Amino acid sequence: MGNIVLVGFMGTGKTAVGKTLAAALGLAFVDTDAMIEMQTGLSIPEIFRTRGEPGFRAIEKEIVRGLAGATDHVIATGGGVVLDAENVRILKLLGPVVHLTAAPEVILARTGGDASERPMLAGTDALERIKELLAFRAPFYAQADDTIDTSNLDAYAVARRVLESVNGTTIRRVRVDLGPDSYDIVIGVSVLSHLGLLLRAFDLTSRALIVTNPGIGRCYGDTVERALRSAGFEPAVAEVPDGEAHKSLDWASRLYDAMLDHRMDRRSPVIAVGGGVIGDLTGFAAATYMRGVPFVQVPTSLLAQVDASVGGKVAVDHPRGKNLIGAFHQPRLVLISLDTLQSLPDRELRAGLAEVIKHGVIADAELFEYLEQHLDTVLARSGDALAHLVARSCEIKAEVVSGDEREQGRRVILNYGHTIGHAIEAQLSYTGLLHGEAVAIGMVCAARIAELMNLLDGESVDRIARLIERAGLPIAPLALDIDGMLRTMTHDKKTVGGRLRFVLPTRIGAVEVVDGVTGEMIRDSLRVR
Repeated sequence: MGNIVLVGFMGTGKTAVGKTLAAALGLAFVDTDAMIEMQTGLSIPEIFRTRGEPGFRAIEKEIVRGLAGATDHVIATGGGVVLDAENVRILKLLGPVVHLTAAPEVILARTGGDASERPMLAGTDALERIKELLAFRAPFYAQADDTIDTSNLDAYAVARRVLESVNGTTIRRVRVDLGPDSYDIVIGVSVLSHLGLLLRAFDLTSRALIVTNPGIGRCYGDTVERALRSAGFEPAVAEVPDGEAHKSLDWASRLYDAMLDHRMDRRSPVIAVGGGVIGDLTGFAAATYMRGVPFVQVPTSLLAQVDASVGGKVAVDHPRGKNLIGAFHQPRLVLISLDTLQSLPDRELRAGLAEVIKHGVIADAELFEYLEQHLDTVLARSGDALAHLVARSCEIKAEVVSGDEREQGRRVILNYGHTIGHAIEAQLSYTGLLHGEAVAIGMVCAARIAELMNLLDGESVDRIARLIERAGLPIAPLALDIDGMLRTMTHDKKTVGGRLRFVLPTRIGAVEVVDGVTGEMIRDSLRVR
């Protein structure tokens, strides 16, 4: 990650914030004043008394020179380190320099105005001395890359602001606007270590449950646990075996047991770290334990990042249909660490692309065209390309969900490809095909139905099928019991009054909800071509 340098007046929180940041990010922490005391064997007041301020500044300059070339540190500096131009030059080479400040009255309260401990405050009026020094040093502090006022913030809140500052445009936030249930989707690289600091912004108690699967736990479990512990949480871990077959009431019950064993209360967060199965199952357990506890999504698959983790739809499967037992339970936060996609199996990456393609078909022709033009770059896992796809998909889903949280209107368009896709999964007992692969087949079938109904031109059908096939996804159904699939569809959540509602494209970037689809049309769309 490199270094983060904190400068500022005494009493602005440099040491407390620096330690908080270092613990959260797994970086080393150094305090230049502490290094001076260690090198000399004297306290700061003793150095001022025996050597004066010039002597202290000479030692300070030597310490700063010694930091040149340091990596992966959070560095808290003395209040006057910026008075020396060479010090500033070295510090700015080390990494982003953040200036912490506070109101003079706050500084006085924090320091006590004790000149015996703070030699720079010597004089008859400590508050006036603070104001005088702040005014004199203001131009020097202005050389920092950013300034954060810590007057009314605790160390965790300041640490979050510092992270936002030093990451600049590398971290994106997408807001899901749902009134009191609104939340942010935070997207960036290597941001799992930010989790604890981000959760400290909410009114939560300390006990937390991390739900993951064994493979994801091996890759990211330690990072997530450390991030939570560094922010004062006490996490327990529950591992669920991989696979859709475990998205069940039985496994939800096991999560209830884990929450009870950990003595979790109604403000204890439950954190899903994994793909769509983990997110759905964990969210359902969070929605129903004690009538609802805080829920956090940390999706690690492309499919979960672009779709399943956003919107608050949580569920478990029933033998007669997918996601039939569920609830709407919005997360407090969705944290997307894009680096997790680099270790994703190739098949799962391609399956996640099905949901990205879906977003292009239903709402964004430019996104669809971007995929057509840059698919090879995406499949090569270009960081920039993946960041664009994830962020744009989240923006599309956030906009749809914000206008229709409980799927009473426009939100149903997100089900494009899912009616047939879910029926295929049920026919296969949720084995053999990944969810994204089944949805890919469903999208092609829905496009063919749209063509049969004269809603979509043949060229657009070919474009949809061609892009899905180029992405390495299936476009033709396997040999299936179509009568059985039609019976399964009658249990689909999108069925109203016994009539199936299909989401069908009318052009690339727009869809309609149609309820006049016949069984023969569905049969025709499912025939292998």
